[in-house]
Amino acid sequence: MKNLPLDEFNRLTHNATLLADDEHGKKVLELTDHSIIKLFRVKRLISQATLYSPARRFARNAKKLKKLGIPTVSLIDLYKIKSIKRTAVHYHQLEGVMVREHLQSNPVDEVFLTHLGEFIAKLHAKGIFFRSAHFGNIIYTTNKQFGLIDISDMSISPFSLGIFKRLRNLKHIFRISEDIQYIQHSQAIEDAYLQSYRINNHFLNTLFKRKFLNISQNLKANNR
Repeated sequence: MKNLPLDEFNRLTHNATLLADDEHGKKVLELTDHSIIKLFRVKRLISQATLYSPARRFARNAKKLKKLGIPTVSLIDLYKIKSIKRTAVHYHQLEGVMVREHLQSNPVDEVFLTHLGEFIAKLHAKGIFFRSAHFGNIIYTTNKQFGLIDISDMSISPFSLGIFKRLRNLKHIFRISEDIQYIQHSQAIEDAYLQSYRINNHFLNTLFKRKFLNISQNLKANNR
């Protein structure tokens, strides 16, 4: 992680576009070359915070996703900015549109939703538990694949996710009513996921299928 003095940070972010902020200040900046800087607030001593920084997790997750064949952002550098008590990750964006944007701009497409369900199943099969998953963090890329952004809040296991961890993550993915409204009249995501995730044990297969369908149906009903 590179130490970045305040004057260098200011030069780097000169004329940057603010994409996100909160009560603590700037969070995400788009630079003039269209690369992104995402800032993370240091909450403890700088030595401890940088060791376990979300910026480091973000970078590690990006490298792991690339190895697993999941499209994601391309890292440029990691920074420690002591003067403003921040760490930061600098990266090139993943080209494409958010799944949410695609659904907003296009009629419901069963083939698209089927591929999305297969992609979510693929993530879980590869051991990826994405706590911040929603249709704003899944990207439909320019070469018609799916990929992930905003990846600091993620764990990647060497093993396929178990049933209950899958169900927890599916609740995260389908938790936002803005997303559900675009898919509430389709069963394609659920059908594709269940087709991709075949459990040999009949009892567990039935249990998972029932619980997953209950999750999606309850959320869709609450969105009406």
